[in-house]
Amino acid sequence: MGVVKRKKKNNKGFTFEVNFTYKDNGITKRYFKGGFHTKKEALNHEIMMKAQVQEKGTIKKEVKKTFEDVYNEFLENGTLQYQQATIHNTKRYYNDFKSLCKVPIKNFNYQLLQRYFNSRSNKGIETNRCIKKAINRVLNYAIKVGYIENNPLSLVIVTGIDNHMEHEQILSENDFIRLVSALDEQNTFNYHAYSIAIQIAYYTGLRISEVLALDKDDIDMKNDIINVNKKLCYLGLKKDEFYTTHQMKSKKSRSIIPLVYPLKQSLIKWFNMNLYEKLLCDCDGYYINPNVLSSSVKKISKSLNIEFHFHMLRHTFITNLVMNAVDLKTTQELARHSNINTTMSIYTHIQEEHKKSALNNVFNKKCGQNVGIAKLENLSN
Repeated sequence: MGVVKRKKKNNKGFTFEVNFTYKDNGITKRYFKGGFHTKKEALNHEIMMKAQVQEKGTIKKEVKKTFEDVYNEFLENGTLQYQQATIHNTKRYYNDFKSLCKVPIKNFNYQLLQRYFNSRSNKGIETNRCIKKAINRVLNYAIKVGYIENNPLSLVIVTGIDNHMEHEQILSENDFIRLVSALDEQNTFNYHAYSIAIQIAYYTGLRISEVLALDKDDIDMKNDIINVNKKLCYLGLKKDEFYTTHQMKSKKSRSIIPLVYPLKQSLIKWFNMNLYEKLLCDCDGYYINPNVLSSSVKKISKSLNIEFHFHMLRHTFITNLVMNAVDLKTTQELARHSNINTTMSIYTHIQEEHKKSALNNVFNKKCGQNVGIAKLENLSN
């Protein structure tokens, strides 16, 4: 039948419909779609549908799901390959992309997504990148289940304000000593545990979830090594539901790393105080909540006028390696980066900052000397 012209129900004008039969695995099927305002629209649609039959042997049913429908379906069926933190972050940014949720998934295209991210150009770029990753997971799921054929997000450019200063923050040795001493001075089991957690991160570069997952058996005092093989899962869970998993951030995250002498001495004292099998736990033997640790330590650090967040200990560790002329490959191994480009970008940044600081110190000193000389000359005149 092809394109058919029909009178509207109110007899005011005409509408056009596409109506044709096709074979799907030898079975005759009929395709119908009406409501076209012009014959040209209907003809173009007919050509597109027949081309789909010729290319794929069938016509895909139009998906009427919204992005929110697919998002919920993704959380229910499509998260097996992702780690707990990744799923948590996908949920965390839901309110940021809520304006897209009622849009039909079939209407997701480059223009829609680029306009959305352009509207967020006055927001933090790191947040915008995280939102893009969250949306990307849902769209990739939509491709897998056949709701869309390609992911337009790959073409979208994300901008925003760079508020991410974490790479520039390190804890000086003096502030590290002051902070550890202040925590120990609280003289409670929990604060001693926080002190040990900070010392482990400072001397090893372990992430907070890796530090808090350690058992005493992971510490080999005889051979001076630490076996890093698991991380703590805690997001969205109650304290008594925390557990450890061997599914690490990357294959490189699982590693045997050196146990340095200062940390070994602290751990020996801690082992005499801590009778639980967990290396780090609260006074009741439960895994420590990273959020509780961070907020408790921040109160102490603030009283000492020390800028602190736990992840800066990892950057401090890498900085100490670079500043002590540890080579790039060894730095990658000790930092347990899966990609050497990650190490190289941090390595280069630290070196450049050091050069800049050294040069400024030289010429600031000379400027100070020149100012002093000028003052003496003026006095003598």
